[in-house]
Amino acid sequence: MKFFIREWSENTIVLMTESGNVLSYFSNVEEALNACEKLYCGDLQEDKPEISVCYRQDVNDQGSAVA
Repeated sequence: MKFFIREWSENTIVLMTESGNVLSYFSNVEEALNACEKLYCGDLQEDKPEISVCYRQDVNDQGSAVA
């Protein structure tokens, strides 16, 4: 399964599915990553999820925002 962690504002981090469904809100990226790990830590038969972190870009920042 593929997840996206997106920074919507300075204090809002969203964990969402590939299709755009919001699963939960967090106050930082680390909490969202930990939640993904907890979802899959008990299921050894399922592959680890693919997680993309997308940081909010400043107006002056023209570089990639995906980590």
